[in-house]
Amino acid sequence: MTRPPFAILKLPLLMLVAALLLAAGGILWGQRQAQDAGTALQQQRTALNQARQQLDHSRQQQQLIATHQGDYRALVARGFVGPEDRLAWIEAVQLANRDAGLYGLNYRLMPRTASPSTLAQGLPLGQTRMTLTFPLLVETDLARFLGALKARAPGVVRVQGCSLSRPDNAPFEASNHPHLQAECDLLWFTIATTTETRHE
Repeated sequence: MTRPPFAILKLPLLMLVAALLLAAGGILWGQRQAQDAGTALQQQRTALNQARQQLDHSRQQQQLIATHQGDYRALVARGFVGPEDRLAWIEAVQLANRDAGLYGLNYRLMPRTASPSTLAQGLPLGQTRMTLTFPLLVETDLARFLGALKARAPGVVRVQGCSLSRPDNAPFEASNHPHLQAECDLLWFTIATTTETRHE
């Protein structure tokens, strides 16, 4: 039996093996490139979806701002949003005292403190306590004063409580001289703006 001529087939076999190796390498490289392209495509799609979601969120925020901008401006004009306007509060209680036909008053303002978290609900809500003392002729003068204050008050104010006392301990007499003393604690509420919060 004759042996095949390996010497003659050696070069073509080497070329065939090299071609097969190159083809296998090309196939592997092509698959890797396809996987990389698929991964890059998926990343681009994810980035596109995130950009669309951010755009939708921005549009919703813009619409929300446009919807509530009038209400916000009204709260700013009323004195609820922004810096404390203590002078306006003092003027309001003095005018309410005058409107109720009373006999003057004394006030004491405390420093602004943060409102309880249950009340603030995540807002930078602050409260300032004001204590008022003023003479009354009869008990109904207090209700008249509080009604006048409600009509005059800028911002948001809450009456914490009032107490009546008779400082001179004199028996009741029908006269034009006040014998009662009222003491009321008020809370004035304000929401600090972002710039105010940074400065505090």
